[in-house]
Amino acid sequence: MNKFQRILTVFVSIASLAHLSLPAQNHQLPSTLKIRPRGRNLVISDRGKAHLMNVSKSIGAARLEDAIVIFAARRTDFTYLLINACGPSKLEPDARQCGAGGECNLLWLKLSGAWDIVEIKSVVYESCWSAVTSTDGLEIKGNTLKLDYDDFTNNKHVNLTYDAERPEQGIKVEETVIKDGAG
Repeated sequence: MNKFQRILTVFVSIASLAHLSLPAQNHQLPSTLKIRPRGRNLVISDRGKAHLMNVSKSIGAARLEDAIVIFAARRTDFTYLLINACGPSKLEPDARQCGAGGECNLLWLKLSGAWDIVEIKSVVYESCWSAVTSTDGLEIKGNTLKLDYDDFTNNKHVNLTYDAERPEQGIKVEETVIKDGAG
């Protein structure tokens, strides 16, 4: 897959998620939850109150341009968010390596009642810098997310799943070795 096809795959994945609302089930946060990128961080608003999330150490993009809350759930003591966050590989596009490239991370956040990050897990599934590309992008069926991607830098194929019914379990990752350059 060439660079243009990978970038197109990222944008198609993001576009397909843009219309999603939060699943309507018990303990889910309202669909009024809003998210917006701010440099290499995220601002998440809940019931009119904005919360700055410092995710800069957990993303690969030079700056975030797109962020979408895929799943959100509130439990007794914690709030869990699954976020798709993407942005350019470089601050300024150019004609050099990764000058038009993109970086995407799937972020799982465990937040306290005061909206402080208690735990964060980040998975890079699209990266120009690290030669990581997803097979079919994010697949959502009901309350389950599935993502398959290849990490050519580390010679691994990764199957990732997330169950919104059990958000406290976080992201589950299974890795296999890529044999003979095939994913």
